[in-house]
Amino acid sequence: MIEEFEDNYEVCECMGITLKEIVDAIKKYDLKSVEEIMDKTDAGTACGSCKSIKDSDGFRDLHLDEILKDVIG
Repeated sequence: MIEEFEDNYEVCECMGITLKEIVDAIKKYDLKSVEEIMDKTDAGTACGSCKSIKDSDGFRDLHLDEILKDVIG
């Protein structure tokens, strides 16, 4: 799934956080939840539309929960 996106794809537009920054944080800190991703990267801490596909307003193509699932399996 995430391989369909470039590393510089901006997952969190509010905070300017890229896919690469999120994936690197998940791997470096062994993150296991969306909340942990938010704490380490600030992604999802403003409007929150990038947190979960369940809460999606349809404006984001990729969400933190999808990235986490793809990275940790």
